[in-house]
Amino acid sequence: MPDLIISFSELAFNPKQFIEDWSNHYDYGMEDYYSKNIDKGLDSYENFILLFQWKNGMPNISKKKQVIVDGFWDNISVLKTLRENFSWELFETTFNPSKSSAIWKIFLLHIVDKNKFPIFDQHVYRFHKYYDESIIEEIPYSNKKKYTYYKEHYLNWFNLIKEQDSLNPKKMDEAFFKLGQVIKPLKGLPLSLRYS
Repeated sequence: MPDLIISFSELAFNPKQFIEDWSNHYDYGMEDYYSKNIDKGLDSYENFILLFQWKNGMPNISKKKQVIVDGFWDNISVLKTLRENFSWELFETTFNPSKSSAIWKIFLLHIVDKNKFPIFDQHVYRFHKYYDESIIEEIPYSNKKKYTYYKEHYLNWFNLIKEQDSLNPKKMDEAFFKLGQVIKPLKGLPLSLRYS
């Protein structure tokens, strides 16, 4: 049986088309929760909670997760300060993303600045690991490893290609999310990564 081939050449040679093609297959649901609130996520608790309901993938959040989100909101003044003058030290000291809830705390970064801090989750991680290392790997369980990967690997790569090719960051998020979903069931199959 010949190898299955997933081609990333278009990401290198025609990135806008690649992102457009893959983002067209994105369907997360509740997109209005995101689109109507992302620019005013720090303006009110209602906007803030709707964004976390979107991130959660459903309008109801468990009591445990609600406590976490409420804790984030308790630091709204810090989040507004970060929006005006971002500081890794302030973010990490206040929210300690390496300790717990790394994915949701990374989403806080996205709420602070949607253009600078991309959304991150298991599907995006899987896509990036495959793109970068030609392996299909699941996101680590460790919050510290998730956060470190985002900060030290994914964030810089994402912003570099975004700026080089003037790409829409939300469309990039959508495309990479979808690609990560597509490759998940292919783990263990003979795959080839093609760049040309």
